[in-house]
Parts: sequence; C-alpha cells; structure tokens
Amino acid sequence: MSQKLLSCMAVLALIFSPAAFAQDSKRSFVFDLGSSASNASRGHSEFDVFRIGRQWKFKPTFWQGESASLSGYYEGSINYWSTDGDDVFAVAFSPVFVLSFGSDDGGYHPFIEAGVGLAILSDDMVAGRNMGSSWQFENRIGFGMRSARMGFHYRYMHYSNGDLSKPNQGIDAHVIGMTYRF
Repeated sequence: MSQKLLSCMAVLALIFSPAAFAQDSKRSFVFDLGSSASNASRGHSEFDVFRIGRQWKFKPTFWQGESASLSGYYEGSINYWSTDGDDVFAVAFSPVFVLSFGSDDGGYHPFIEAGVGLAILSDDMVAGRNMGSSWQFENRIGFGMRSARMGFHYRYMHYSNGDLSKPNQGIDAHVIGMTYRF
C-alpha cells in the first residue's frame, strides 16, 4: 500500500472516529462550496471546491467578555477539487481560532476566524500547478454569522507546502458554507 494512501486512511480514521475529541458531546458538520482563484497568465485554470468536514470545539473558551469571546475548534475535512480532467482529493486537519461578537441570547452573532493546519493531496499536480509535494499547509481566514445550531460563513483558503519543497505554486480558494450542530 502506498505511503499516501496509508496517510489518508490514518487522518480519516482520526477525523471520523467516534472517540475522537470525546469531551465535545455535540457534533458539528460543515459543508463548503467554492472555487479556486485562476491565474491564466501562468497556465493555471480555475476549479471547483467541495468540502465536507467535522468540527470539535476547543475546551475551554480562552476568553469571555461581555460582548465578545475567543474560542475555537478543530476541523477535519475531506476535499474534492473538480479540475479539467484530473480531479484531486484532499484530507485536512486544522485548529481554528474564532473571535465571536454579541451575547449568548440565542440569536445569530457575527464571528471572524483564522487557522493553519495540514492537508494531504491525492496528487501534487492540480489544474496546471505543481504543488511540489502532496503534503500541504491549509491556511484560512473567514467570517460569518452563527447561532447555537446553524452557521453561515465565507472563507479564503490557501494551500501551499510552505517552501518545504520546490516548486511551491500554491492554491487560493474562496468558499461559502454552512455549519450544522446537533
């Protein structure tokens, strides 16, 4: 069995294990749709991004003020990038920090988020980009609105190997999505 396949299986087992992060009794699932940023002058084409993931809240909240709080979550995801001809899958795991605004009165509240994690891609060539390695960093910054059960967000995501191998052409993506907690 290939090293890449074994790595993907290990990360998937961690993400979807029932015992993973057992301190969080509630489950959150995230669904994202978007597209990559194209750079036609470099021969890079745009492609569609589909993500599904699971989130676990950090315990405890880092800071709680009267009208804002700082907390976060871990997110494990499976990504599908639909390119012209060669589709790419990725498995990722990221800690994400969240600054939420508003009181906990049951309505929707704005938030901003940022995080850096790891991803493994099924191929190191993606829509004309040579990623240099299957192992990538998954960086994100985003904002949205959420309640106790539902959330809606926009995320700017960047994948690159951090110049750990050459070339490092990277990918930028814009996604919108929703989170459902039950």
